[in-house]
Amino acid sequence: MEGSAYRSKIGGVFYMTLPLMVLVATVWYYLQNSIIWTIICILAIAVLMLIIIASVVVYKKISYTITENSVRIKSPHGIIDILFSKITSVDTERDEESVYYGMSRDVVRIKFGTFSSVIISPNNKKGFLDELKAAGLNIE
Repeated sequence: MEGSAYRSKIGGVFYMTLPLMVLVATVWYYLQNSIIWTIICILAIAVLMLIIIASVVVYKKISYTITENSVRIKSPHGIIDILFSKITSVDTERDEESVYYGMSRDVVRIKFGTFSSVIISPNNKKGFLDELKAAGLNIE
């Protein structure tokens, strides 16, 4: 039996790339007589485009599913099934390091086993946590 599939949340950092591209293009427009600024602006736009494309490709491959007895995490690196019996805690505490996980600070940290944990950012965090609670897990 499969539960609902949740997509990953995209944080504010992702949405800042488009205004940065507009800013770089504006700088390029006003400084187009300088070959150095033209090269810098072209490189900056290329990097920002790469960030956008890579983010979209990665986020399309990430999903979180609550099955009958586990949390299944699909990512570009593979599939992780975390059995409910192995989960020691689930919390939603934000921290500064979590910005590196899914570019969203709105995270869920699942600790399992002795020293293992995973940080995820489901788009519908409330629904995800409600399903975990319904499965009998204690949410902190």
